[in-house]
Amino acid sequence: MAMRGETLPVAGKYDLATRLIGCAGRASFETELTTALKRELPIDAALLLIYQKDRSPRLLFHDWTTKRGILGLQKYLGGPYLRDPFYGIAVEEPVDGLYALSEIAPSNFTHTQYYREYYRDVGFGDEFNYLFRMDEHVTFAISLSRQAVNGPFEAGDIGVLQDLEPLLRSAVARHWSDLNPASDTPSANPLGPALQHAMSRFGTSVLTERECEIARLILRGYSLKGAAEQLSISETTVKLHRSNLYAKLDITSQTELFSLFIASVSAAPNLYDDPLEHYLN
Repeated sequence: MAMRGETLPVAGKYDLATRLIGCAGRASFETELTTALKRELPIDAALLLIYQKDRSPRLLFHDWTTKRGILGLQKYLGGPYLRDPFYGIAVEEPVDGLYALSEIAPSNFTHTQYYREYYRDVGFGDEFNYLFRMDEHVTFAISLSRQAVNGPFEAGDIGVLQDLEPLLRSAVARHWSDLNPASDTPSANPLGPALQHAMSRFGTSVLTERECEIARLILRGYSLKGAAEQLSISETTVKLHRSNLYAKLDITSQTELFSLFIASVSAAPNLYDDPLEHYLN
């Protein structure tokens, strides 16, 4: 688990990406996603929904087990969702990203009808939603809440939520495309060994062989010293190759390299060529 106040390490992100993208398109995806998030963050309640304008939300997953929670959820889907600030954004062409209730709710939120008829009853005190637009009609929502009695998400928790946004967006997009393949688009199989192959090919169309080796080690979480030991070269040489590959890919950090890897894999028509070749073109 990531320490409170820290972002998730690159190696941890890679493990999480492997699990999430590997189960994309499968019935276990929503459960795997929520379980993974709860390993990293103090989340009391999670909902995964599909929002569409002029339709009731489609509930994909929830982990509410108490009678109070189940009744509250049934009530929400029966009508109060129309007054949910997150629903309002979701059906008005949202920008993909992380949204905090404290930033989008009206200043008199505790006096609104939505709060009185739903939010107060389920006992929430803080909530964040990832909203990812799948197409012009559909928004995929990941709702993560804290009970009022347990206090709000802390600054470190919010940092982890922000850090995970590109990974989650890529995993959700892959899951959605596997469930709803376009008729004119080559289908993408759930990853398994293919993800490892994608990493072995990552950057081969634009980087030298040595730069590719170092990129792979960075993606696996190796330090400069660790990479130097793996390749039997000096740390200075590793640092030089790292600077060169960062410059070629127009990035400046491990986090950006990881995000580029996930984004390129998600967009790749297949996982057996360099995913960057398709992504950069």
